[in-house]
Amino acid sequence: MLREATYSPPALPVEDTDTPAAAPQPVPASGARRRRRRLAQATALLLLVGAALPLGLWLHGRATHIVTGNALVRSHLTDLGVRGQGVVRDIYVRAGDRVRKGQLLAHLDDSHLQAVRSQAAAQVATLEEEIALQETSLALGREDADAALARAEANVRRLEAEHRAAMLQADDARASLAARQSLGDGGAISAETLRDARARAATAEALAAAADAAAAEARAALRTATLGVKRVALVEAQLRVLKARRREAEARLAEVDANLDAMRVVAPADGAVIRRLMQPGMAVDTGMPILSLWLTEDTWVEAWIPEASLGGVGTDAPVQVSFAAIPGERFEGTIHRVGLATDFEMPADYLPQTRETRMRPTPQVGVEIRIEDLPPQLRPGVSATVRIPRSDR
Repeated sequence: MLREATYSPPALPVEDTDTPAAAPQPVPASGARRRRRRLAQATALLLLVGAALPLGLWLHGRATHIVTGNALVRSHLTDLGVRGQGVVRDIYVRAGDRVRKGQLLAHLDDSHLQAVRSQAAAQVATLEEEIALQETSLALGREDADAALARAEANVRRLEAEHRAAMLQADDARASLAARQSLGDGGAISAETLRDARARAATAEALAAAADAAAAEARAALRTATLGVKRVALVEAQLRVLKARRREAEARLAEVDANLDAMRVVAPADGAVIRRLMQPGMAVDTGMPILSLWLTEDTWVEAWIPEASLGGVGTDAPVQVSFAAIPGERFEGTIHRVGLATDFEMPADYLPQTRETRMRPTPQVGVEIRIEDLPPQLRPGVSATVRIPRSDR
């Protein structure tokens, strides 16, 4: 038997007359919407102005200044070696140490040269003693020789004068004897007078002969005195030879001292040690570097600017320099020199930035900037940003 299906509608919920109905939300008015829109527009405008102001200042700065970040601290770096060769005995500094001009930094083993120097110094001392003795002996010998020569010359003059006088007397006695002999032959004078005349003549001749012998002896003594002066001259020549030998020995000693000095590495100027290239015990040859040194006496900032900005750069112009190593500070500097060649003519290892890595392939010109009282934080190679006022503005 089939049953008839019937449809029953769902029961509706019964309203609770005791619970009040929820109030409808009010629709916003058009004025409030306009106020919000204007606030949003003002906010957007302030943000736009805030963003445009730095941009405008940046554009103004670029228009009135040449600004480059292609700059760095430059200084003189040098590798110090020795003129000699040998084994490194001591290195007295390490990387980062500050050094003063003339300070001894390293030393090669020089014991063999010290022995040679001792020998050369002893030879110089020996020659100096010989020269001192020879000079004393020469002074005395010269005085004696000069006095002996003077005496001999005076004696020769005296005896030669006496000899001449004796010869005159002998001549006179012979003449007187000849006259008396003629008178004696005629019987005009006595034999006794004639004998007396002969005796005086013989005596005068004997005195003349004695005076002649004395004069000859004086002349011999003069020759001896002259030889003494010549011997003094010979001693003077020997002294000159000794002095020449001393100069030669002193030259050898100076050469050894130079070789000893060549075994030392001395700071050529104030600076700081970058690194040690050798260690004690290592053998080095002439010219091989032992230390790398930063010479702090001359440090500057080098900035590279495009060729198009070269006309706006003037020497002695004031510039502002900032460093990444010293954030938040700017330093006043002065353009000291403008380069004469672009980076296209410079060695690649000299450039702070290679041509391949720069954004623009245009040539760059180096500008040297000097800053008084550079801060101690700076080191060679530290990057910098430079603002140079354009002189044509």
